[in-house]
Amino acid sequence: MNEFYRSNKRLTISLMVLLGIFILGTIGFLIFEESVEKPFDSLYMTIVTMTTVGYGDYVPTNDASRVIASIVMIGGIAAGVTALQSLFDVAVSKSIRQELGLPERRVKMKDHYIICGYGHVGMELMTQLSEKDEKFVIIEKSESIVEELVEEKIPVIRGDATHENVLKRAGIDHAKAIFIAMNDPTNLVVVVTARMMKPEIVIVSEVEDPVNADKIKRVGADSVINCHEMGAKVMMKRARQVVLCPVCGIEVDPKTVEYKMDYEGITYYLCGPECYEAFVKNPKRFIDIKRTVDSTGD
Repeated sequence: MNEFYRSNKRLTISLMVLLGIFILGTIGFLIFEESVEKPFDSLYMTIVTMTTVGYGDYVPTNDASRVIASIVMIGGIAAGVTALQSLFDVAVSKSIRQELGLPERRVKMKDHYIICGYGHVGMELMTQLSEKDEKFVIIEKSESIVEELVEEKIPVIRGDATHENVLKRAGIDHAKAIFIAMNDPTNLVVVVTARMMKPEIVIVSEVEDPVNADKIKRVGADSVINCHEMGAKVMMKRARQVVLCPVCGIEVDPKTVEYKMDYEGITYYLCGPECYEAFVKNPKRFIDIKRTVDSTGD
């Protein structure tokens, strides 16, 4: 639980204690204090005692009233101070959230990454991008998660990534790529929405069920990643030092591969004629996709 929720909880408890003391003092003085005859007088005596004003018009005249007065004074002061401190903490926390403003406002970034969903994959993406000093913003629906991210001063937009206005607030018009890491049906809708809004943006989507990979790719994703499968591939790649086709990701052998192309001083190996033709037409696009995916596996 973050500090904002803790402050809210302290404020609620302290106000309940104050109310309880008011009730205790009002009923107690009305029953045990002989000089008090009406409920309003008892309430007035409780307030005067709690605030330690002591006008002298009502004072405890017996042991029972003095015990009640002691409880009202000590408990009232303690609960009152706690309530004021908690109220201040809540106000400051709210002010900080309003100053950060990102959960409700539009980001003003350029050439940044958008992360849709702050689960295990989204968290790791954020970590990797932070380590590489890349700009990013997270889109997340959960209010509690958004509160925690704001408290940690992490750029976040609260909302549903399937909605165009939420993607606009995340700055999709100026983003270089978007990572989509939620459940498959939601991922599919976000891919379609993002591709319609910005046709040239690089879209990398997670897939939970491999059966859905082709569907998500057909509606516009540049790369569809099954994280468990990709993790295994990366481990195998690092262990065996193999090379992958930059277009489809299939493993190729540089010693025997027929299709290859030099681009910006680097040789790229293609698995077949179709991938070779696609790569020749737009090498930068596939290289950017490869770099985006590799940035989470280094």
